[in-house]
Amino acid sequence: MSVATVSVEEAAAWLQAGEAVLIDVREPDEYAAARIEGAILAPLSQMPAAWDALDLPADKKIVVQCLKGGRSHQVCAFVGPTAADGQPVFNLTGGIQAWHAAGLPVIFAES
Repeated sequence: MSVATVSVEEAAAWLQAGEAVLIDVREPDEYAAARIEGAILAPLSQMPAAWDALDLPADKKIVVQCLKGGRSHQVCAFVGPTAADGQPVFNLTGGIQAWHAAGLPVIFAES
């Protein structure tokens, strides 16, 4: 199944405009170390229960993110092109690594 993708720049614009929600499918320790502001944690290791537990707004795009894009691709393939309420689902190309490389803000744990 093909998975829709979105660039970090376009995803950032959607998030800033309030048009999308961001789902982080990395593990809790990875999320704690570095995350994109507003990302909702739903670890791949806890799927599909973690996805089913999400309260996703029906009127927003869903962007799925991991470190580089592999795990989020798996989740997008599992969920399909649209979520339960018909929201379009996108894999964030390059994950949080590409987001950070593009100069977009990342929240790091205080060491």
